[in-house]
Amino acid sequence: MVVLAALVASCEQPRMNCTAGHGGFAATYTLKPGSKQGEGDCDTLRGEIIGLEKYNPSRPDDRTEQDLSRALLAIRATELGALAGEAEAAGVPVDAAAVVSMGEFASVEPDEGNVCTVASLSAAELDLPASGDRPATRLRYEWSNVRVLVTPSFPGTLMAADLTYTKDGCTASYSVVGLWPAVSCAAQAMEGAEEIATDSSLCDPQADIAAGRLIGSGINPDLEERVTCDPETALCVLRDLPEALQ
Repeated sequence: MVVLAALVASCEQPRMNCTAGHGGFAATYTLKPGSKQGEGDCDTLRGEIIGLEKYNPSRPDDRTEQDLSRALLAIRATELGALAGEAEAAGVPVDAAAVVSMGEFASVEPDEGNVCTVASLSAAELDLPASGDRPATRLRYEWSNVRVLVTPSFPGTLMAADLTYTKDGCTASYSVVGLWPAVSCAAQAMEGAEEIATDSSLCDPQADIAAGRLIGSGINPDLEERVTCDPETALCVLRDLPEALQ
């Protein structure tokens, strides 16, 4: 297997513009010790699927043309999106833009380490009044220090970031590692089982016809030894932070 470090260091591959895998990343959240403030369960996050989107804004002198000298990044977390959807279904108005974090890449091209960085993003927040059986809820995601690895072999499919998460009056900070595409490793649970059933073979990028897997997971085969099935989120995630993003 070709090691990630060797691929990143390769000088034979052409440089790319900053980008991010389109759609969901399987994100792992690691609590920063001592960061919790207030009462509540804000320090219990394990991870979730987060959506990333890179795009070029419009030119200031011509709104019909893209400004290719700038690159923006949008991040939307599943928890915020799901809560917004529930609120809208209940007739509670939601500002769609408010649940998306926005920031600008430091450059349209990766740095010498093939990393694209967004130092800070706008906070994504949802503040909902009590409705029916649902209590009043306030969620806030503050992303910073977002790093995305961009090479021909890993075109925006690995990311890391810092997250400050607030739920009602409780705030905690996390280190985040994300892998694209987001792949579920949830398996058929036995009747009566309380824990999530998982199957690590669902993370395998290689097909196994004998086992009934006609296609692989879609995860980069070069990461095969670095990916594991997280039993708590039932997602295929990176075991650790890639060297290039440390």
